[in-house]
Amino acid sequence: MTKEAFALLSAGIVALLALLAVLGVLAHRRRQRDIEPPLPWTDAVPTLVVEALYVATTRAGDPYQRVFAHGLGFRGRTSLAIDPAGVQLVADRTPVRIPASRIRSVERATWTIDRVVEPGGIIVIAHSLGADVDTYLRVIGDDTAAFDALRALAREGAPS
Repeated sequence: MTKEAFALLSAGIVALLALLAVLGVLAHRRRQRDIEPPLPWTDAVPTLVVEALYVATTRAGDPYQRVFAHGLGFRGRTSLAIDPAGVQLVADRTPVRIPASRIRSVERATWTIDRVVEPGGIIVIAHSLGADVDTYLRVIGDDTAAFDALRALAREGAPS
């Protein structure tokens, strides 16, 4: 085989792998059509703002099934703003508003997709975006105040 033929074959294989990767991501997004876009931010005055890391949003109860729909796919730094009616944050450059009425529960976790921390080091907000999802956050520093405020929101938003 000549160098030119080998180079063409290699380029073809790389192009095929890139195409398969793109098709895989598109198929994954198509399977997440039932997930609605996050609500936009409101002008609510926060009672607590903490710096945090947005870790992931996954299907409820399945910490391996990352949600890529609507720009929720990748982790990053965020400010978590908690107000009496809900919580606001930025998830992968997407502004997200979670009203208290959509929060099912707030728990602690030790791991989710591609992230493991000390026991209870991740806060999980179980909520609805059309489909039930879990949003994983890691507060920078002491997370007690944020966890307590989020738990209070979950209790307030729970149906009576």
